[in-house]
Amino acid sequence: MFRRLNKASLVRLAATMSTSQLLNGAASKLQFPALPKELVDRYKPGQMFQHQRALPKLPVPPLQQTLNKYITSVQPLLSAEDLERTKHIVHEFGRSGGIGEVLQQALVQRANTQENWLSDWWLHAAYMGYRLPVTVHSSPAIGYSQQAVPDLDSFVNLAARYILATEKWNLLVQLEAVPPDVYRNKPMCMFQYPLYSCCRIPGATADTLRRTSIQHSRHIVVIHNEHFYKLDLLYETPTGELAVAPASHLVQQLKAIVVSDVEPCKFPVGLLTTEHRDTWYQAREKLNKDPVNHTSLETIETAQFVVCLDRPHPNLHTGLANQHDSYTTFIANRCLHGSGSRYNSGNRWFDSSIQLIVGKDGGCGTMLEHGSADGPAAISINIFTLQLMFKYKYDFFSEKSSVDPALLKPASKLSWNISALTAQDIENAKKNVDSLVADVDLQTFIFTDFGKNVPKQLKLSPDGFIQNAIQLAYYKLHGKPTAMYETGATRWFKYGRTDTIRSTTNASFSFVKTMCDPIASAQQKVQALQQAVHAHTEYTNDAISGDAVDRHLLGLRLLAKEAGMETPEIFKDPAYGKSVHFCLSTSQVPVESLPIFLCFGAVVEDGYGICYNPQEERLYISVSSFRHCPHTDSVLFAKKLTESLREMKDIFRTVQPITSKL
Repeated sequence: MFRRLNKASLVRLAATMSTSQLLNGAASKLQFPALPKELVDRYKPGQMFQHQRALPKLPVPPLQQTLNKYITSVQPLLSAEDLERTKHIVHEFGRSGGIGEVLQQALVQRANTQENWLSDWWLHAAYMGYRLPVTVHSSPAIGYSQQAVPDLDSFVNLAARYILATEKWNLLVQLEAVPPDVYRNKPMCMFQYPLYSCCRIPGATADTLRRTSIQHSRHIVVIHNEHFYKLDLLYETPTGELAVAPASHLVQQLKAIVVSDVEPCKFPVGLLTTEHRDTWYQAREKLNKDPVNHTSLETIETAQFVVCLDRPHPNLHTGLANQHDSYTTFIANRCLHGSGSRYNSGNRWFDSSIQLIVGKDGGCGTMLEHGSADGPAAISINIFTLQLMFKYKYDFFSEKSSVDPALLKPASKLSWNISALTAQDIENAKKNVDSLVADVDLQTFIFTDFGKNVPKQLKLSPDGFIQNAIQLAYYKLHGKPTAMYETGATRWFKYGRTDTIRSTTNASFSFVKTMCDPIASAQQKVQALQQAVHAHTEYTNDAISGDAVDRHLLGLRLLAKEAGMETPEIFKDPAYGKSVHFCLSTSQVPVESLPIFLCFGAVVEDGYGICYNPQEERLYISVSSFRHCPHTDSVLFAKKLTESLREMKDIFRTVQPITSKL
């Protein structure tokens, strides 16, 4: 009925099987979803993995190339004395016959025998072996602009449309009908896209991903007031196909759920998924011993996705449907962590790969469990669903259903037997998540002065421009550079996920110092920015081409560990620790014409998590940090970032005029 996949077998299974094979051949029985006429020609069964076999393997970069790049990347972070010490350590690591060469040879051998030498290591190191709560610390969230929901009928109608639009995308993925992504005319790996019917399961030392075949995952789970319901979505038709229940049935069942549970659940079991992974593992073991609880867990963990019908937030007024920064900030916080046990943190199952969040105040979004996929796969869902609903204004209620009405089932409420020990676990989780939520300082804002248009007019990479603006904002606040991470997708390669774009460079450090120098001329500032953006573009190209530093060094370090070797000095050097202590963890999620915010927590206690959606004439930006750190402030950082973006545009006024209207 299902597979439990460990860190290695998950990647190997996804790597060698198509979606239809992974789903036990059930995809051939799915009814192709109805689409608006504008999309009919775009989605064709069987095309999603057409390039998969021809994709190249992730390369292992030459050792000396990586070591040279590493030395260059740490220079802005080190004193002259520390830099010389690090150079000596790196030289010893990479010398002929040294430990670096031994590890490099072993890594090349691994790459020759595996489809992707990094995939299973990365899944474990970055996700399954990560023990902090997935809430805030790992899982990103996507917030939408507020929708108008003045009454119960409009609320359940909105929820039903989100569900049906999401299910259409699910069916297109299952049927491999999604066209493969292409970047710079090169096809990209699509193995992350089948992320439905997937759930993270806590383990004693590492978690696993559980994937369920469509034959045993015909339902979704709906949570309202922390009560859980099973709601079947797919039914078998007389012709043997699996088809989606009609919209009218979903509206009826969602309304019944909302009306039946007007009071919050006494024991919000969903809160347990916000805990430290070791704590959640122990709590789940106790919970799962009871047969009733086991059945409920099975239902949740085999669901296609989870739908969270959220209670309203008092500061998010129903029906306003505006995009003021304060409202988008409330929505982003709701989607990232649920805003605490008093509101909606217990109205979640954070282990589910996909959660749709629909608030009674119109605040909606999506949450992704990061181990199952990266941002592009999740964003593709949101682009499709939002365009289907709002651009094409698809009428789900006029769509004819081939499901026999006599087969339709009402939503069934899941039951729990809560022992005294589990009740205490829930109480502890409540305190812990409330503490975490209170500590998270997440702010969103829309920068409307300009978007990608201005950097493009200046013949500068928009992403490089924004990355250097972020560094300038940090330098203004803290008076020093810091290690900066930007996600670089390695999906040109089979089963590739990401590598690190080390955005802090010698050129970017020179730029921020020049910008803050009161006697520097506009020409000097322009030249410094151009050089910094060029350096960023170069490293970006290296990262997406498999020639960056971090994953290569990770592979060498893990090989040494697996061989029982003493940790090489290069990884014990304070310079290495400083270079991977990313006080600036950033990601761009370009979604043109849709008001989407993606947000995530800072990856270190004294850092910031920054995500931006660069559009042609505006930037959607989220900034997160932790309030307990006396050195960080998301509101102040957002102000400095706004200031930096404006200053960077203005330095071109006297050097290179901007011709188009801003």
